[in-house]
Amino acid sequence: TAAAATRAWWLTTARRAAVATVATTFVGAWYYRPVADISTDGTGPDRSAEFFCSETNPYIRERTPYILAAARALSIGFSTLAIRLFMNGYGTFEVVDDDNYRNFVAAVLGEGRENGRGLVTVSNHRSLFDDPGVMSGVLPWWITLRPKYNRWGICSQEYCFNDVLPGLIKGYIGAGQVLPICRGKGLNQKLLLDFARHLAAGEWCHMFPEGGVWQLPELGGRRDMAGSYGIGRVSGSGKLRWGVGKLIAHAPVRPRVVPFAHAGMENLLPQDPDSGITGLKRNIIGGDPLRVLVRFGAEIHFDDLIEAHEAKHGKLWTYASTTKTKREEDDVSYGGLGGGQSHRGNFHGRWDSSPEEKELYSKIATRIEEQLDALTKTVVAEHARKGE
Repeated sequence: TAAAATRAWWLTTARRAAVATVATTFVGAWYYRPVADISTDGTGPDRSAEFFCSETNPYIRERTPYILAAARALSIGFSTLAIRLFMNGYGTFEVVDDDNYRNFVAAVLGEGRENGRGLVTVSNHRSLFDDPGVMSGVLPWWITLRPKYNRWGICSQEYCFNDVLPGLIKGYIGAGQVLPICRGKGLNQKLLLDFARHLAAGEWCHMFPEGGVWQLPELGGRRDMAGSYGIGRVSGSGKLRWGVGKLIAHAPVRPRVVPFAHAGMENLLPQDPDSGITGLKRNIIGGDPLRVLVRFGAEIHFDDLIEAHEAKHGKLWTYASTTKTKREEDDVSYGGLGGGQSHRGNFHGRWDSSPEEKELYSKIATRIEEQLDALTKTVVAEHARKGE
């Protein structure tokens, strides 16, 4: 009949429109994708050398093009749905619902973050799938599906933004609010500044300050430390990387900092205890179900450390976000978020850290380590008891 034919035409048209919309959205994500830094001195990515790539990175939320905003919604929505179905269908995913957790959720929603105050979360790192595996499940559904309430994360460019991966995959990862970082290029690299700008814009930024995966009953870190035997089994402080200290110390508004620890992901992607090589759970089908436990800690404060430093060495400089009224070219002293060849490397004059500042970063990282190490030991032990 004519009515049936009309209905079929509308359904076909709607399907084609949906496919075209999704395809166009992810082509946009590809165009605005994050780019790895292959320079030898950390001067940052050269986007002009990439095929089909925007000149600058419009990652600051208020500058995001509509097509990239749509890609973020699709990437975060699809990934969150798929991962949470897997994590809860394959086993159990438990977040301890106590005052610390409720304070974290309130902070994500903006409580105590007036005047552009950002949020930093720090956690242990127990598998290559912690983000998005754990990060997709720590918030209620109605919050986690909204990009503006999602974390910004960093992933080693050798895994997430290497030359082997197609541009569309890098675009999908970038649309999930993940940026590259180059392990080994230190505190003064451009990619860390690109990440810091989101904190300056009042966003939530998450870091794994161990700098790698450690499947130990405590925090790991720094394979090169004396007594670590190459696998991070060390006692005492000094395990964590100082990048988190730099972000906190120089933020234009001092961020809220919340730790959490988790256990269980190491059973999905276990590491060989001798080589440290990660493999997939052997009996993934028909084996023991995956059990993940997450517990949040109390907020960590650093006012005394920063005030003591400033009393002795003067007021700390701060980095800034880019805004609608400030172009990257106007902010050369801090570096842009990509930019052309003429501006590459100019940020080093202000972004590079002094020995005195590095001492402050170390103190901030040590305080985080004290709280996070105790929290990790508690969660690992609690997870083991629940599995008995």
